[in-house]
Amino acid sequence: MENESHADGLLNDSSPTSTAHLHLDIIYIILSFLPRQELVRAMTTCHTLNNAGVRHLLNFDVHLYSARKIESFCAFMVAQAPLRYPLLHQLSLIGFDTPVSPESINQLVEILTHASRLETLCLSSYALLKSDHRLQAACSSLTSLKEFIISSNWEPVSWRNGSLYKIEDLTVAGVRWIQSELQFPRVRKLSLSGIDHPPLALIARNFPNLTDLTIIRDIDHLDVADHLNEADHQYRQLNRSVQLAGGGWKSLDRVAGKPVDLYRLGLTCQIHRVEISSVDRDTYRVVAHVLSDSRPSYVHIGLNSIFPCVRYIPDEVAARLTYLRCTINLTYFFEKSYPLDRFYLLLQCSPLTHFMLQFNADGRNTRGVMFIRQFRPELFASQIIASHPSIRYIFIKANRAKPLFWKPQFGDLAAKQSADIVSKSFD
Repeated sequence: MENESHADGLLNDSSPTSTAHLHLDIIYIILSFLPRQELVRAMTTCHTLNNAGVRHLLNFDVHLYSARKIESFCAFMVAQAPLRYPLLHQLSLIGFDTPVSPESINQLVEILTHASRLETLCLSSYALLKSDHRLQAACSSLTSLKEFIISSNWEPVSWRNGSLYKIEDLTVAGVRWIQSELQFPRVRKLSLSGIDHPPLALIARNFPNLTDLTIIRDIDHLDVADHLNEADHQYRQLNRSVQLAGGGWKSLDRVAGKPVDLYRLGLTCQIHRVEISSVDRDTYRVVAHVLSDSRPSYVHIGLNSIFPCVRYIPDEVAARLTYLRCTINLTYFFEKSYPLDRFYLLLQCSPLTHFMLQFNADGRNTRGVMFIRQFRPELFASQIIASHPSIRYIFIKANRAKPLFWKPQFGDLAAKQSADIVSKSFD
């Protein structure tokens, strides 16, 4: 009888401990706001909440990284087959420690074949895909994908027939087929890694409506200093010639990567937001070339303890810079002085409205720790605001201390500790 009352849409309980009578529609709404762990706990309380929570549980990313995980997931899905298949929205298949059983492979093929609302798929297990051609066919037949992440040298054969053209967000690592003639007209966000000298002309033709590009040449050595060689300069000149002849993109909203990778790419189109990571003593000189080429109004630069690279923001870039975000790694900081005055000089010639400064340090470097202790963010922010009336937001975070956020109002300095406000303002 209890289940019948639930089916009528009411959660009624005549026990003395009952404190509320909620309609089942209200319960559905409450479940939709629960974090994954809380949702799982609620689903274990009764059959009604278990059935109601399945839809919301499958909205979370399903991350499968072992044979045991995949067997457990398949058993869960086939328990109410095929009702649960269309509820799957995000799936990640990562490298597996042991071979997956034939039964689980059959179940996974069945799930993927009927996952009509799967929007995000991450594949990085080439061994799994190679183990059964039906898995490859099932992945290639998906028609609802919007985000695809792949680091396996597998070419989805059905792509040539346009079955995956709904993809808007594509991440590839070391995949050879990215240099083929496949077309992705709806992709807006593209991340390339582990691909040396990707042909710009072909990439621009394959992704004609791109707005967001991230490029990393070697994903396994992000902290190793890059050194330019003759092939890099030739590749840069070739890309510039392609764009001069009318190839490439007219504009991009965001481009991100290491300084040498962006320098080699040689983009000359208008780019609104440029994010440069891992800038060090060997690479900071190319920052000026990258920024001069792209002419951004928003710059996010990650510095490996090298303050002088701020000098290499060209004057023509500084003159139009409205957003500046600097993340400085002090772990290997060995400067004899702390030339923060260079930031003042930069601000004086820039119409900045948003400025974010973050320092990261640990106990391995006493000089960096000493800098954090001596740094006075309130004084630094007040000097910027006093000399720069256009500033609207300032965010400063020093290591593990609480972030400080300033929003000048009517000439006064209002400090707030609110990371949420800052994240919305700077993203």
